[in-house]
Amino acid sequence: MNAAASKRPPELGSGQLELLMQKLHTHAGIRIDSTRSVIAGSIQSRMAYLGLSDVGSYLAIFDESIGARAEWLALIDLLTVKETRFFRQPEAYECLAQYVDELLCAGPTPSELSFWSAGCSHGQELYSMAMVVESAVSRHTPWLQWHGIGTDISFNAIRQAQQAIYPEEAMRFIPAEYCDSYMDDKLGGRRRVTDAIRARTHFFHSNLLHVDSAPFADFNIIFCQNTLIYFERERQRWIIDQLVKRLRVGGLLILGAGEDVSWLGQNVHRLEWPGVCAYKKTGG
Repeated sequence: MNAAASKRPPELGSGQLELLMQKLHTHAGIRIDSTRSVIAGSIQSRMAYLGLSDVGSYLAIFDESIGARAEWLALIDLLTVKETRFFRQPEAYECLAQYVDELLCAGPTPSELSFWSAGCSHGQELYSMAMVVESAVSRHTPWLQWHGIGTDISFNAIRQAQQAIYPEEAMRFIPAEYCDSYMDDKLGGRRRVTDAIRARTHFFHSNLLHVDSAPFADFNIIFCQNTLIYFERERQRWIIDQLVKRLRVGGLLILGAGEDVSWLGQNVHRLEWPGVCAYKKTGG
């Protein structure tokens, strides 16, 4: 077999593809809209790593064993899109900045601030949130403590987020005042989030399918953007309900633009902020 043939994605029959997608939905609760070639390429990558040459042998791995669960995580890493950047939806961070300003000015001043990036990918969203919060706190109430957490289904994404190191070209998405204050320039061609920000941000592996049992609650702010697309409509609405339960009264929930999926939640008020899908918790 020549080199070109050996790199060709394995033939993935319709029945095999359907079986894989069913198992993926059962295991992780998510659906993948990637093309057959993308899925086949991801399977080829995993097969090469495991030393397998037959698709059937690879699919047979997915039983109820611990090894199968580990392989699911590895495959999900390849199939889920983790494209992100700092301040990806600028309007959402403008909304966040105003919310924090009003929270700190309205009184009484909270004892601390907490926020969550649900589906944090490589960490840029949580670090962007942290920059906005720290900037506001330092102006209004510099003694106020805050902390942020990021969660993602991908172990690899969490590992990269914890490193907090990003290429120089990623800096162009960060507003200058934040970049100057919260990004170190000591790595040459790469930059790292400052110690002050990293000390109060933490990352954990978690699947929103199991958000009802997650040990996270009592947040002032939750961002969940471009993550709900992996779940079916009813599951999306259920996840949003669970996120609202984990907000403090008066807390802010920001979803991806157009991701409210016709959700009608109780004890929330939809904010009129152009280009942003934002809700404020009013009770409950």
